[in-house]
Amino acid sequence: MPIKAICFDADGVIVNPQLLYAKRLDEEYGLTREITADFFGGPFNDCLTGTARLMDELLPYLEAWGWPHTPEKFLHDWMTTDHVVDERVVDAVQGLRAQGITCCLATNQEANRAAYMRTHMGFVDIFDHLFISCEIGAQKPQPAYYAHIEKFLDLKNEELLFFNDGLNNVKAAYERGWHAEVYTTFEAFKRSLEKYF
Repeated sequence: MPIKAICFDADGVIVNPQLLYAKRLDEEYGLTREITADFFGGPFNDCLTGTARLMDELLPYLEAWGWPHTPEKFLHDWMTTDHVVDERVVDAVQGLRAQGITCCLATNQEANRAAYMRTHMGFVDIFDHLFISCEIGAQKPQPAYYAHIEKFLDLKNEELLFFNDGLNNVKAAYERGWHAEVYTTFEAFKRSLEKYF
């Protein structure tokens, strides 16, 4: 059965290289990933599913970290530093759309970065649909996230193809009957596409 829709992860696929702000926090402020892990591995997950607001959860951590600027600067620097779009992937997406393939963004994001991606990064125009965890109320690799996409697109699972740099997320899609590929490099991505088209 032919592929009718492709879902692309954001960070690690179309946003690449990723985690540049994490590197900047370490280099400029001494805020290593070990220091910030309690936040990003804890309360941040509630922000990703839309059950908590980022600033409400982040403020106590910024104070504990000794952040020397305003919370607004933290957010602004995060959005702009991680504004790295791989135009090769964008071009590939547009080529696929021109062939009649529905192309979707499938990403775990909190509300602020979701809004930034829609507008400043132009994803609302690049993709046919945006499936963002904070708007769905579930995040990858939770089954409810994939089920939402299936219902919205009204496609059979075997008509869906998924690219993500995270093995757990790819495995979850594969277990639902999707075609799913781990994204490593753009060159490998192009080779993967040749298997389906």
